[in-house]
Amino acid sequence: MRPPKYIGVYSHHQSRHTEKGKSLFFVWEKAEGGHIIQQVDRAFQPKGEPRHTSAEELAQNFQPQPELLAVPMGRHDLNVMPPLPGQGKNIFSPVETITEPGNAPLHPGAADNERPPDKVETALRENFRKALLRLKRPRERQAAILALEQLASVSENITAAHKHMFRDFGVKLRQSNMPDLALLFGKRVLEMAPNDDHAHFNLARILCVLGSYNEAVKHIRAAMRIDTKEPIYSRMLDHIHKENKRSQSRSRRLRQG
Repeated sequence: MRPPKYIGVYSHHQSRHTEKGKSLFFVWEKAEGGHIIQQVDRAFQPKGEPRHTSAEELAQNFQPQPELLAVPMGRHDLNVMPPLPGQGKNIFSPVETITEPGNAPLHPGAADNERPPDKVETALRENFRKALLRLKRPRERQAAILALEQLASVSENITAAHKHMFRDFGVKLRQSNMPDLALLFGKRVLEMAPNDDHAHFNLARILCVLGSYNEAVKHIRAAMRIDTKEPIYSRMLDHIHKENKRSQSRSRRLRQG
């Protein structure tokens, strides 16, 4: 039987409005009919147990949010159902949204994701944490940037399994509005996994933030060639084209003004 297919983020019609908006849910479509939903918080972290719902309830009470390209990630494939109540704890890790272009999670293989951090990874993650703290101190900011640049190029005792660590570093830097540094880690991940569609997707998002739209298109098209069935890639391609048009329009206004 085909596993439930993840179809995107939906908002709940009947939830109370706040300054942060409506309640949001991940939604999966079941092969035998109906759906599975799971509420998430504003950072797209799961905050409720997954539950079944009918197609009728989904249509009546929920609204798709196509601009929120968030993807639940964990040990399972994107199209695999999350654990339902009584089937074990939720194992989803942080997710990303590309409402504003940035970075997206890679798709970790089960074997890699279950591998506990080794001594090298533990040390590098600690160095990364310390560098982020130093970024907040004006006198230490340049030294912290240099440390991060060196971290992106470290090669001793690095294996293919460490691509998830470099992915995480890129995500954090993108969230910290440092896309130039995020780009270093995005490129490193792609070097380690050149045929990973999510690596191309992540790099495309960073390049879009930086305004390198042609390069972003190249990588999102590469992701689409590797995985022809992932709908988020075509939506990201549309997003890149829209951002490019906005940028060109702003440039024309500046020249005319």
